[in-house]
Amino acid sequence: MRKRHSVRAYLFLSPFLVFFIMVIVYPVISGVILSFFGQRGAKMWFVGIKNYASVLADQKFWGSFGMPVFLLLVQIPLMIILGIFIAFLFERVKGSSVYRLIFYLPYALPGVIAGILWSYMFSKSMSPFVPLFEALGFGKVELITNGSLPFILLVIILWEWTGYTALLLYSTLVSLPPEYAEAAQIDGATRFQIAIHIKIPLLKDTIILLLIFNSIGAIQVFNEPKMLGGLITLPPNFTPAMYIYNEAFSYGAFTYAIAMGLVLAAVIFIISFFFMKSSVKELAVNA
Repeated sequence: MRKRHSVRAYLFLSPFLVFFIMVIVYPVISGVILSFFGQRGAKMWFVGIKNYASVLADQKFWGSFGMPVFLLLVQIPLMIILGIFIAFLFERVKGSSVYRLIFYLPYALPGVIAGILWSYMFSKSMSPFVPLFEALGFGKVELITNGSLPFILLVIILWEWTGYTALLLYSTLVSLPPEYAEAAQIDGATRFQIAIHIKIPLLKDTIILLLIFNSIGAIQVFNEPKMLGGLITLPPNFTPAMYIYNEAFSYGAFTYAIAMGLVLAAVIFIISFFFMKSSVKELAVNA
């Protein structure tokens, strides 16, 4: 009987397993194999770990982590703080479903579409901000420069992801047992004290999960700078994903790009493992 149930379970899972093997497992295995080869046009030859040695010594590759580090240190903490604040507003405002929908809409837009939308917003010829600045007497303002681009990307990514972050925090917030807050109110605690000392600590697991997901997203950022690249000349290694893309499709170094992608995946795994290890250790100490 147990064997029959196992067969049925695998039959139900088989469409997903076949799709997963074709789309994920096979490309990854093929990529690992190809990363051990050199390439010139259609000609390929075995080079062992030479590609990986070149990646580890490639200063342009490691220099491309400047923007992800900026997002890790600035965008992610700022977004989580804003998300917590908005989640508490959702909790307090009656009929907040309309507001939740409005805040969620930017996340529902594909990254490429959002990038195109914002590229229009900051273009010289079509931006609504340029006539506004001219009317205020500032003259013709250059909106996108190499100095302002990191902060423009910060605004775009916050616009895209803060609403989604707030909804995740809000869903955790409304699932918290009300007894904690009620007991604190009886003891004379204010709403602010309840939020700081009771509710936010109980959001810790969700915040750690958001830190992991957003760290992965920050390291892999591609769509937004790629779309804005039509308005300003960006270095080919502005982000790791852009450098990998340019090496593969602009210079034809596909096997080297695969090796870079796998090294990038290893970096993402290490960062995720660090967050998970830290959270598990803290849970063990609290227990």
